[in-house]
Amino acid sequence: MANELNPPAQPSPAQRSWQELGYGLFLHFGPNTFAGVGWGDGRFPAQDFAPADLNPAQWAEMAAEAGMRYAVLTAKHHDGFCLWPSQHTAYSVSRSPGQPDVVGRFAEAFRKAGLKVGLYYSLWDRNYPAYEDDAAYAAYMRAQMSELLSGYGDIVELWFDGGWDKDHPTRQWMFDPAWERDPASGLRHGERWEWQALYEHIHRLQPDCQVVKNSSSDWPGDVRYLPVDVRTSEHFHFIWEERERPARLDPLFADANGQVHYLPLEYCTTLTPGWFWNENQGYSHPSAAAIVGWHATARAAQANFLLNIGPNRAGLLPEYHRPFLRQAARLIAQGG
Repeated sequence: MANELNPPAQPSPAQRSWQELGYGLFLHFGPNTFAGVGWGDGRFPAQDFAPADLNPAQWAEMAAEAGMRYAVLTAKHHDGFCLWPSQHTAYSVSRSPGQPDVVGRFAEAFRKAGLKVGLYYSLWDRNYPAYEDDAAYAAYMRAQMSELLSGYGDIVELWFDGGWDKDHPTRQWMFDPAWERDPASGLRHGERWEWQALYEHIHRLQPDCQVVKNSSSDWPGDVRYLPVDVRTSEHFHFIWEERERPARLDPLFADANGQVHYLPLEYCTTLTPGWFWNENQGYSHPSAAAIVGWHATARAAQANFLLNIGPNRAGLLPEYHRPFLRQAARLIAQGG
């Protein structure tokens, strides 16, 4: 009787629509592509971000050939550089040669190819002068959300990263469960980001946009604090402190008031050693069978799969990825 009166939480229509997308392309692109680093410090000159042959249509073509149905682009990474001409900072493509609105061209190309559009946004910002003024920076983020969610059509997903910088006492990504048990640890739950206000602002602008916040590689599939709409598992088999940290698959999470929320999962991993393209990295490319295995693992867990490829300095996805993606698509279509 109790179960009939209190049925388990179910996905919302927007969550169901997102889950139906299944397979997507993650695109890490920005100053780090040119600097050859994974995390920029916010001092890379904006005028040196200069892709000579920027071609998001080629990205979309490769994604569509792979059987992907959506994509997520790094609109702003930890360095604070914006891939759109934001009116709220000078550190953007507005100072780059040709003033390429990468977000705009990405959104146009992927929609034309029939794919949904998502964006990555780093909460951590190593360039914004008032970053440590929490109220000012929170207002800055909401203003940028207004630009992204009002100027580029429907955004299916917003993927937030870097939250550890103001949440964790160490300001490092690694999480220590002891912090939760110690009221004096300094652990925060989004207060410095004004996370609740940011989340509500996003949903006022686009109610169906799915908000994801990275829980970090050492706690895959978990949620640090609510509200979010989707959980992430960064990588499939992550070893930390000499043991594997498997993703939490249970989609039901209770908030502080005891209300249970259904939160679907999205696995993400990358075809390259780092998330950004780097010409100086030699590596063994994952096989088509590996890609199929990742896809199968995600789908067996009723999770989406977001596979990263970094465009190169020219602004193109390296062609050497294409045969692996095509072969994986054929195998997936045949049932893996």
